[in-house]
Amino acid sequence: MDTLQVLVLLTALQALAAFAMGGIALAVGGERLALTKSLVALGFAALGGYFALSLASFLLAGAGPQWANTRTLSSLLAQFSNLLHLGLLGLALWIARHRQPLRKRLVVAVVLAALAGALILTLPGAFDLQAGALRNLLRLGVRSLITALAYAAIALVILRHRPPEGRSLGYWLVLCAFGLLALFNAVNASLFFVPDWLPLAPEASAWLQLGLLLSLLLLAIAMLVWLQERTQAVVEARTITAERMVHLDEASGLANRNGLLKRIEDSTGPNTPLTLLVLHVQRFALLERTLGPAWALEALRRLGEALGRGRPHQLLGVARVDSDRLAVAIAADGSLADADVLARRREAENTALTLGHPVAVSFGYAVRQQREAAATLLASACLAQEKAEASGMRMLRFEPEQARSDADEVEIVGALYRALGEDQLFLEFQGIFEAGSGELDSVEALIRWRHPSQGLLPPGRFLPAAERNGLMGEIDAWVLDRVCRRLRERREQGLPLVPVAMNLSAGSLLDAGLVAAVEAQLRRNGLPPSLLELEITESAAMLDPGRASSVIDALRALGVRVALDDLGTGYSSLSHLRDLRSDRLKIDRSFIGDPKPFGRAIAAAIAALGRSLGTDVVAEGVETPEQLAFCRAAGVPKLQGWLLHRPSKEWPPLRVALPGQAAGGDAPPI
Repeated sequence: MDTLQVLVLLTALQALAAFAMGGIALAVGGERLALTKSLVALGFAALGGYFALSLASFLLAGAGPQWANTRTLSSLLAQFSNLLHLGLLGLALWIARHRQPLRKRLVVAVVLAALAGALILTLPGAFDLQAGALRNLLRLGVRSLITALAYAAIALVILRHRPPEGRSLGYWLVLCAFGLLALFNAVNASLFFVPDWLPLAPEASAWLQLGLLLSLLLLAIAMLVWLQERTQAVVEARTITAERMVHLDEASGLANRNGLLKRIEDSTGPNTPLTLLVLHVQRFALLERTLGPAWALEALRRLGEALGRGRPHQLLGVARVDSDRLAVAIAADGSLADADVLARRREAENTALTLGHPVAVSFGYAVRQQREAAATLLASACLAQEKAEASGMRMLRFEPEQARSDADEVEIVGALYRALGEDQLFLEFQGIFEAGSGELDSVEALIRWRHPSQGLLPPGRFLPAAERNGLMGEIDAWVLDRVCRRLRERREQGLPLVPVAMNLSAGSLLDAGLVAAVEAQLRRNGLPPSLLELEITESAAMLDPGRASSVIDALRALGVRVALDDLGTGYSSLSHLRDLRSDRLKIDRSFIGDPKPFGRAIAAAIAALGRSLGTDVVAEGVETPEQLAFCRAAGVPKLQGWLLHRPSKEWPPLRVALPGQAAGGDAPPI
């Protein structure tokens, strides 16, 4: 194979390599080069076109003068393709470097510049058969010089640019490939600019074309390697970002619950001393709503910094474990943990005072004692904090008894759900009597529960748990239904009827459907509203005084009586009595049974207040003759208690014998 055949073969291979590079460029661009990959691909496609057109022009050179015009056009298109290749690569690098969008005018300018350059390189001597040296100088020498300078500039830009994932093998291979392309094109240009080297051009061309082909192949391999590295870097970056999102609360900049638990897991073992302290920002949603999310997040950040102060060698991490809770993990136990927790609590409380707005915080902490997992300790600390806040304390240490009581509550609530559907609940009735005559005035319905395994449970054993777990609405509806049924049955049997009172929970009092539910029950059982009395506590009404007042007014407008229960143990504001406008006041048993003069004075004052307001008054918990005598002396008109009648499934008697009354005045139970 002679030199001409070698040149033809190498040029054809270069064309194929350049076209393949265009396809590779589309893949190499990926997501991070989305704006430039099309330009790079078009640039290498133009380079492939240059080699193909150069080959056609070379073959037409020996076809005779009749192909001169075709050869010139082919040469023009070849020069245009080469310059367009360089222009598109430069444009892609410029856009990637400066992060600017592609402008149509810029592309047009590159195309026009390439066309002008191609005309300058091709037209001089194009139609002069004697101007072969000039054509070689322009089309080969000047073109090679321009190409060498362009590739060198590209290599310099790549050298100065550091990819986000860092310089790697693929990066250096791409840099070397562009450097070699610049070198071979520079040597090719020098053959035409150095007179002494011109005779070497025919022999050196084959070697130079081979070098250019190998450089293109190296560039293809380099871009594939770089593609693999960049893909791996993107995957790793996404993995790191995903892990960061899993373990970081981006809003506050603190670790989240998962992040804190992972830090503890990485830093400690099951036998390592560990204490978890939880801080709760009370009314955080209100603060965030009124002062803005930015203020609330800054408050959390500053409180987190305060928790992180103290002994740095014991600190394992600070995290935002809930929207309004922070937690700090400390590598300490025993008295050291107690002292450290106290110091961090003081730091947080002092910081809360400097936030420019009153911020109340409560704390709970748990200390590892028996190889407890970090997640268990965190839950225990949260439980201690909740109990501290509920009891009005600032901080509470978790004790195992707290968990046991919570487990009992969960069991009670679950069984209570079943009890509502399995008829385990029942009502007992206790009479309310006239203080003077002992005649039955009304009846209070009291709920009881016969537990399948624990026997008879008093209301105090299960009602508080039902209140905390949102079950009181169902219980109140059950009691209302049973009370109305009992009144209907007595009416159908022709027995005397008196009003029946039932206790109403805070949730039911504030329920928008309460009035409609009461009216429906009365209508269903054909009862006059005056036979039903609903007892509410002052504390329940004060959860939403406006709403409670409107509900009470609606109930009274319906004809249902309303009693204010446990008076004197709640907020005890006279304005509440005015606003709630109840039909009956019930003096709490703690004042009736109080042996001290102060407690009895309060009971007497409530009785006098009721008389002044024209409101009925009932004394609860009358259990001894002395208490009965006091209530009579204080002018309390109605009495309720074990001295008169113990709660029973049976209906109370129409009259009871009070101490000092004749036995003949008693009436038989009905």
